[in-house]
Amino acid sequence: MKPTKKGVTTIPLSDNELMQIQAETLYVLNDNKIISINEPQQQTNTPLLFLGKTRTTTFKYFNTAIPQSLIEEVNQLLQQDLNIVLLCNTLSTYKTPENIWIGPAYSIPELDFPIEDKGIQIITESNRHYLTPYFNNVNEEYEYRSPVIAFVDQGHAVSVCCSARKSDKAIEASLYTIEAYRGKGIAARLVAYWSTYIRNLGYIPLYSTSWDNLHSQGVAQKLGFIQYGVDFSISGK
Repeated sequence: MKPTKKGVTTIPLSDNELMQIQAETLYVLNDNKIISINEPQQQTNTPLLFLGKTRTTTFKYFNTAIPQSLIEEVNQLLQQDLNIVLLCNTLSTYKTPENIWIGPAYSIPELDFPIEDKGIQIITESNRHYLTPYFNNVNEEYEYRSPVIAFVDQGHAVSVCCSARKSDKAIEASLYTIEAYRGKGIAARLVAYWSTYIRNLGYIPLYSTSWDNLHSQGVAQKLGFIQYGVDFSISGK
């Protein structure tokens, strides 16, 4: 199958604009305060702090429940080079830091895709059964995760690229390939298709990953993604 070209005009965005758009896509915000994660299950562990760092600017977003005095203390720390240990110790006066995420954030250029790729399927209501058994979680949240693009083999989706978070401007990709099908170039084909599909719907396709996810970074490198910044977040309990 192939996505339909609609002649969508893309306007180049700066790194800072992309980082702000990503923050608005990842989280429900009130200015620089994080109200919740931008997902259907909003009561999941909302970060204490999210930093979006570009070459020129560090954008700072704080959990809305953090006291202003602690925000000011953290802002003082962030005027120097990032010291994760000291930052966690400071935040621990409010909540114990539990999870740290750090990794690159990419914009996706307009990509070429095969005219026909019979293995790739747009998942619709009529073929959601392809998501069983490997992607039941995507199937359960189908409406929110759409558009869902899958590589189907022997009647089952073995790799899926879908929506991780959505805003009125952008959609962040979620990509997963089952282990037996990795290293075959499937993920790159899916992301190329998905990003074209998203762009033709009028959204900015975004892609981020963690520094320890080498498979995901390999996809970004293979497709020539452009890193506009680094994401850093701390969650607590």
